[in-house]
Amino acid sequence: MDFSLIIGIVLGFGALLFGFSHEGGSLESLQAISSFIIVFGGTIGAVIASFPLHDVLQAIRGVIASFKVPHSGTTEQIINKISTISSAYRKDGVVALDAALQDSDLNKEEYLLLKEGLILIQEMLDPEDIQYVLDADIRSYKQKKMTEIRVFESAGGFSPTMGVIGTVMSLVVVLGNGFGDPAELATSISTAFIATLYGVGFANVIYLPIANKLKGVMKRSLVQKELIVDGVCLISKGSLPRTIENELSLYHQAFPDGQKRYRKGIEN
Repeated sequence: MDFSLIIGIVLGFGALLFGFSHEGGSLESLQAISSFIIVFGGTIGAVIASFPLHDVLQAIRGVIASFKVPHSGTTEQIINKISTISSAYRKDGVVALDAALQDSDLNKEEYLLLKEGLILIQEMLDPEDIQYVLDADIRSYKQKKMTEIRVFESAGGFSPTMGVIGTVMSLVVVLGNGFGDPAELATSISTAFIATLYGVGFANVIYLPIANKLKGVMKRSLVQKELIVDGVCLISKGSLPRTIENELSLYHQAFPDGQKRYRKGIEN
């Protein structure tokens, strides 16, 4: 599990609140329900108006799934499984694939593409045809993930604008009530700018970081999927398990702790 997103958001807001308090501001003065409703509600409404509801819900599910990001440990497991299947395939041919497809691990998210690839090998397709079909799956996956990313990037764009709208609305109300006590007027004007603060804060501490998080998860998932495509094609060509391990070990380098695993893979 990866909780860096939550940790980052908490630290971001914590730093902002600490800085505001350190400058002499009162945290209670930041509580403005009307500003929150205008900024948050307006942003959500604009996003829903911009995307099909299915895409918005899918984006939320994508954020939840991002807590389980691909890492090089999982990549190592995939390489080992591909190597094992390759060894059995060289020995027993297509019959070995029947046994491999019974493995419950292939029903897990990270192995579904491998399962599809083994089925294509069973159907006696050429490696080039197998790669074409699996690459199409990868393109579909990337398109879906890019939609999730655009949802939060759009929220990051709408939020500051909604903040400005909220501030303007508050100023209209304040100035419309006339120029009374200067101190009270100054307080009302400062309160009006809380909406702008909300809009910019939500965009840069929540929405845009989430979009960047989803980009990182997508890139690493694409690395694993490309690894699987190469592995399946090597299996279909009858490559030696050791050759497969060496070639696929290159993919370890796409992950933070992958360099060590890469060296381990080519030295074994």
